[in-house]
Amino acid sequence: MFEFVRIHDFDIKKLQYNFVSKESLLKMNKKYLNHKTHTDIITFNYTTDDKLEAEFFVSYWAIKKSAKEYGQTAENETLRVIIHGALHCMGYNDDNKVEIDNMRKMEDKFISMFHVKHNRYV
Repeated sequence: MFEFVRIHDFDIKKLQYNFVSKESLLKMNKKYLNHKTHTDIITFNYTTDDKLEAEFFVSYWAIKKSAKEYGQTAENETLRVIIHGALHCMGYNDDNKVEIDNMRKMEDKFISMFHVKHNRYV
């Protein structure tokens, strides 16, 4: 994560990821965002200048559901959600198709950093 955010001219001050139940995240979604649906992540952004600082609340239940829906592994979907919250703190949005496409490209780039290709030596 450090390398990824540094490429985008940010440093990490503090990123706290809290994995909570789907019920807890639904309550938070209603209370803080006035949304009545389940979500995979809620971000509380305290970033100043180029120092990322945020608190994230994540539902592994929602991650597993999305992974199944999109034919992804739970590991890849977890990485996607983790960087998705950080990207919002870095100024990226997903309010329209162009922004969503850009966000997906950034998420895919982050996920690819975790997949090392092994060479076979004979």
